[in-house]
Amino acid sequence: MKNLWILGDFYAIKISGDETQGRYSVWEVEAAPDNGPPLHKHSMEDEAFYVLEGDFSFPYGSKETKAGKGQFMYVPRGEFHTYKNIGSSFGKLLLIVTPPRFEKFFEEIGIPVDNKSSFQPPPITPAVIENVVKTAAKYGLEIKI
Repeated sequence: MKNLWILGDFYAIKISGDETQGRYSVWEVEAAPDNGPPLHKHSMEDEAFYVLEGDFSFPYGSKETKAGKGQFMYVPRGEFHTYKNIGSSFGKLLLIVTPPRFEKFFEEIGIPVDNKSSFQPPPITPAVIENVVKTAAKYGLEIKI
């Protein structure tokens, strides 16, 4: 299994696209308080989020949905969206991505670790953001900074 720190959040793959014959991938995401990815839009992937722990905000298009444990959010491609942990401690999401090619983006921008306790997340610097934006373009991802 791959474990990655991505922009301050911990991503652990549960099943890869290789294991699903290219149909989908599933990740468990542990999001720090007041954290989440920048507003972005996929041109090729749909995403779905299931809240395992905590409280999250899901800005999507012109609306925003708040979700807690046990709630589900589906985000089809083509709309700007993000998630943000609005709780006071780490929250957990199950992230389903279809098709799974997007996991390669995660691998390119993430920092691999054996487990969450073996490494602290690195600071998010302008160089890190620049690399994410540059890498995103090759995966059909548009990021609003």
